[in-house]
Amino acid sequence: MNRSLSLRFAVLALSRVADAQSDSVDAYVRDFIKRHNVPAAAISVVHHGRVVKSAGYGKANLELNVAATAHSVFEIGSMSKQVTAEAVMMLVQEGKLALDDPLAKYLTGLPAEWNGIQLRHLLTHTSGLHDWEADSAFSYRREYTTAEFVAFVARHPLDFVPGTRFAYTNSAHPLLGKVIEAVTGVPFERFVTERIFKPVGMLETRIRHQADIVPNHAAGYVDNTGVLENGEPFRPSILAPNGGVLSTAADMARWNIALTNNVLLSRATMTLMTTPTQLNDGSTYNGGIAWFLDDYRGHHMQLHNGSTVAGYSSVVYRYPADELSVVVLMNIDRFNAVNVLATNVASFYVKGLAMRSLTAIKDPDPALTARLLTMLAAVADNKDSEMLAPNLRNVGGPVRTNPARGFKAPNARMTLLEIEDHGPEGIERFGPRVRWVYRYKITAGNRTVYYTIELTAERKAARFVPEAA
Repeated sequence: MNRSLSLRFAVLALSRVADAQSDSVDAYVRDFIKRHNVPAAAISVVHHGRVVKSAGYGKANLELNVAATAHSVFEIGSMSKQVTAEAVMMLVQEGKLALDDPLAKYLTGLPAEWNGIQLRHLLTHTSGLHDWEADSAFSYRREYTTAEFVAFVARHPLDFVPGTRFAYTNSAHPLLGKVIEAVTGVPFERFVTERIFKPVGMLETRIRHQADIVPNHAAGYVDNTGVLENGEPFRPSILAPNGGVLSTAADMARWNIALTNNVLLSRATMTLMTTPTQLNDGSTYNGGIAWFLDDYRGHHMQLHNGSTVAGYSSVVYRYPADELSVVVLMNIDRFNAVNVLATNVASFYVKGLAMRSLTAIKDPDPALTARLLTMLAAVADNKDSEMLAPNLRNVGGPVRTNPARGFKAPNARMTLLEIEDHGPEGIERFGPRVRWVYRYKITAGNRTVYYTIELTAERKAARFVPEAA
């Protein structure tokens, strides 16, 4: 057999392996959205700089029976913050603003209490601004001027001194959008369209407007006690920099390739954005500028989620060392379904990224496991538990975490899969320092859920994340 013929056979063999892998991903996603009652999902996977998967599954519109594709247009929610941050950092690179600039340098009429807020604080969720989403008086059915939005947020005092803590807030990025307009002299929408979407080739991506007719627009749904309904159709335009971007799986693949290839920002700027943020006291937390940072079994990852009241959810996972990025878009918000799907899709391309690949090990402390299972049942009932770390406790009241993170079922069995011991010093996470990371499999009847539970040195749960099978 000559060399040319051997090469053709090798290429054919690799193509068949890739096709089989793609078929396995398709089958898994279809089964996942069926089991979790997700109308539609669209995914994109970029591996080693190449788009290896870009597809849609399920129904983009239930009323019209329209199938989802890689070109179905979804709201990406808070992933829009990444677009806003990209725009700000482009202006930083151009010397038109600085991260340490006070917000008051660009916007007038701000409360005196906000004088210490810098652009850096807005980008890293360390500003102390109270989240407008936590105030039920906010209306999706009206427009807000900049002054009215500032006044609404300022109804509440700062939650903390800027730079001293991390607390996720949706109040910062609408203000950053106004900073971009003040610096460039053009509307936020025009700037990101001309400077970001078009250069990257994201021609299906746009800013949301209620009156627009959007080709291939996926409808958003919310679950009202088992019945799917249309989501909230209205949104004030001032929120666009916070959650107003519409995009497709195909365009999000282009976005990830542009990030990797430093099309818009230099490598140094991207490194800055993906470096843990340092607080005033010198401590850090696992978040940068528009990216949250995590490690899973030796794989470093960068991520950001999004969801909207219109009935959409989204997530982007990037594993830089593995040269892998995964985006999942859904037209319903099923708690962390987008994260679970993204993790499991990633595991088809890089082994060991999903807990379903782990097997049981001997449990050195069955009593601890039993207490953690009791804690998860309490969380599911929206109750406090002594097993929770102080950041999650609320003695006498509901737990400070979503009850959907809990688990309660008759005859539940919790099996240990893995323990990570990070030593007496522990590691910085999103709150208290973490000494141990435990991974479990819980089974109850035909239900299977995996959990990553992070414990402090006192063996209290500082964070716990479920991952459905």
